Amino acid sequence: MSELQTPSYTYQLETLLKNLPGMAYRCLNLPHWPMDFVSDGCLQLSGYANHEIVNQQVLWGDFTHPDDIDFVEQEVRVSADSGRSFECEYRIFTKDGTEKWVWERGQPIDYLEDGTAVIEGFITDITDKKHAEMALRRAEKEVREHRELLAHVDRINSMGEMASAMAHELNQPLTAISLYATTAQSLFEKDSPKIDRVADVLQKLTMQSHRAGAVLERMQKMTKHRESFQETVDCKLMMEEVHKLAEVEARQRNFTIALMLDHDLPKAHCDAIQIQQVILNLLRNGMEAVEHPKETGETILLKAANNDGLVTISIVDGGSGISKNSAEELYQPFRSSKEEGMGLGLSISKSIINAHGSELAFTNNADKGTTFYFTLPAAKHES
Repeated sequence: MSELQTPSYTYQLETLLKNLPGMAYRCLNLPHWPMDFVSDGCLQLSGYANHEIVNQQVLWGDFTHPDDIDFVEQEVRVSADSGRSFECEYRIFTKDGTEKWVWERGQPIDYLEDGTAVIEGFITDITDKKHAEMALRRAEKEVREHRELLAHVDRINSMGEMASAMAHELNQPLTAISLYATTAQSLFEKDSPKIDRVADVLQKLTMQSHRAGAVLERMQKMTKHRESFQETVDCKLMMEEVHKLAEVEARQRNFTIALMLDHDLPKAHCDAIQIQQVILNLLRNGMEAVEHPKETGETILLKAANNDGLVTISIVDGGSGISKNSAEELYQPFRSSKEEGMGLGLSISKSIINAHGSELAFTNNADKGTTFYFTLPAAKHES
């Protein structure tokens, strides 16, 4: 190629800058960043021609969003002081008043005698990207809210199914409270009240009232509508609480729930109420999987193990197992073997465990029955 046919370096650079999806610039690190060079992309980006900006009829900071300008100034100041590059995302108003999101990357290339940094960089329009991110966050928020609402409905439904067992559980301490109150009154009405006996009866009355209150408190926790909140949870306490709640229904069904906890069980990062909801669903399913319970009673294992930085929770039943055909639609919503069931328990349980970064899985046991299991991340140690 002859010398006349060879494009000059300047021409190549101009062509390159015109083809960039944004604006190259050179400015001084002074208030609102006066620029002595901007590429032609500034017109499409900001609505201002390059001569308007280079002649400083308008400064870039003049149309930077007022809520963002302090943040941008801080990023540029740190870059100028350190000599390192910076990146930031912020909003501008174009010449016609349109709000845009932009991404900027710049770096000081020189310093004037007074220490003012000369910065070169590039700015491009990321409005579509930011709008897509915001739409995704809204969608994720809606999905989370729907999951929380369905989880709440499922907890209400579970408590409804357990109402008979709960009523029986409450009836015992309430009956005892009534008897102890009557006894205490009779002792007081005697000509020579035996204060030591009265004190003993009142102490027993208090114990029974605490017992009834604990049952109501566990029910209240499970039925309360609340946003999902993951925090550091004492796994041992969480498992003991759900064990007490599940035992109420298990006794009526002639089941025993055997709780097996590793002695070195770590704390976990989770939403305790939602995890307890999953465990309750799996325990109830485990009891229903035993078609013909023995008169001597059946046992379901509820286990929590320390598994190298994870807490593995397992529910082992002695039912008939899960067939290949049933497994394919096991977690599909609105599919239930119970006439009165909503068919949401396993579907919601799966979504809760997924939201905790894990999977709800199962395996058929070698002898009989099924083991459902999932993991929770152990909480990080506080320094």
